[in-house]
Parts: sequence; C-alpha cells; structure tokens
Amino acid sequence: MSWITNLLIGLFAWSPKPPPTPAPVPAPAEIRSEALVVVADGIGGFDLCGRALARVIKASGLAYTTRVVRWGHGVGRWYADLSNAANCDARADEVAETLRLHHDAHPGEPIFLVGKSGGCAVIVKVLERLSGSGVVVERVVLLAPALSPGYDLTKALGSVRRDVSVFWSPLDVVFLGAGTRIFGTSDRVWCSGAGRVGFLRPKAGTDDPARVAAYKKLRQIRWSPRMSSTGYLGGHLGPDSPRFLKKYVVPLLRVEPPPEC
Repeated sequence: MSWITNLLIGLFAWSPKPPPTPAPVPAPAEIRSEALVVVADGIGGFDLCGRALARVIKASGLAYTTRVVRWGHGVGRWYADLSNAANCDARADEVAETLRLHHDAHPGEPIFLVGKSGGCAVIVKVLERLSGSGVVVERVVLLAPALSPGYDLTKALGSVRRDVSVFWSPLDVVFLGAGTRIFGTSDRVWCSGAGRVGFLRPKAGTDDPARVAAYKKLRQIRWSPRMSSTGYLGGHLGPDSPRFLKKYVVPLLRVEPPPEC
C-alpha cells in the first residue's frame, strides 16, 4: 500500500505551475521614439535658443532626441561665425552625414531641423547636401535667419517633405538691419537679413516653374504684437524665449499639418 500512500501525498502536494508574469508594458511617457530634432543656434556660441528648445521639447512630453549643433568658433567669436563661410560648409557636411546615418538606422522616423540667425545658414546648407540622398526632412523652422533675402532656397526646399516655416520681424533692426549691412549676411551679402524682411519669392510666369513649385513649401510668418506675450518683442533675441518656443515652434515639430500662425 505504500505506493498508494505515495500517490496520494504527491497529488495533494502538487500544484499547477503559475503562468509566466507578462513583461510590464511601459507607460506612454516611457515609450521613446527615434524622432530627431537638430538645432543650429545663432552666432557667438551662446546656444540660448538650442538649450531652451531642448528643455521645452522635453517639458512638452515629446519623446524626441534633441541635438544642438556646435558649429561656431567659440563663445564671443561672432564675426568669425558670420563671415567664415568655409566653416559653415564643413559643419553642414558633418550634420548631413549624421542625418544620413540616423536615417539608415531608423528609417521612417521623422527628422526636424531648427535654425536660429546664423545657424539658419547651416540648416539650409544641410538640406542642400541631402538633396538626392534619399533622406527627406519632415519639417524645418528658421528663426530670424541671417541669410540674404534673395538666397535661392529651391534645392533646400526639395529635401523637405512638408514645409519650411520662417519667422521674421521688421523690428530686428540692430542685428539683421544695421548689423548685416555693415558686416554682411551669412552668405556674404551686405543688406538687411531675411529675418528682417523675409525671403524673396519667385514670381509665377516669369521665374522657373520648378522653382515656383518648390517655394510652395515656404511659410513666412511675420512678427505680430500678439507674440509679445511670449517674450518675443520683435527683436533678434526674442525667438530664444522659452514661452515663444513652446507656443509657436514646438507645435511645428509634429508630422500633423502645422497650425495657423
């Protein structure tokens, strides 16, 4: 009977193996995409806009990677940043290659570019170098660009899927008025910068139809008094304001159609 006893003991001692505990599902805030925001700040190496935008993006709950490009010559070397076109070209080459590698590693993930003042020249040249590479940037934001109004954006616009939003202000009279008339724009033209008067659009019927079509992606947003509530009073440093970036720039860093400004 010992075998019966052992069988009864085994039956009462046995219990079914519990199912494996499922892996915890991360909360939405913990799910991080590989969307990328690249920021090229203004001249002088202070990186006010880039650092502020990185904080605002994080505070807004966007699971993006934000990279601020160190493209200048160092803190206070504003004239070298403005006038050294060869350095701008070299940094643009580096950023374009970084974007190609990121695209290869994360195909389908959106890439956004933001430029401020002299950094807009770096961003535009990056777009030009991406032409024909298969890398298409989702959307671009240019704040107070220090390029000349007549700079041809056709090739750069071809590397953008949705649009390029340019914020400009007629009140930017010190940096992009007198400053660029005396020291020149980033593309070495002595005139008011595009961040003060806007970029010149090609005219339908007189200019190249392909160029006219490309410029349909260009959105130019003039400073208005209502922006003053965000700390942007129309001057050159206004777009660095975190409140302005939160209200006007962060909504553009999405794949949805941009809000009306």
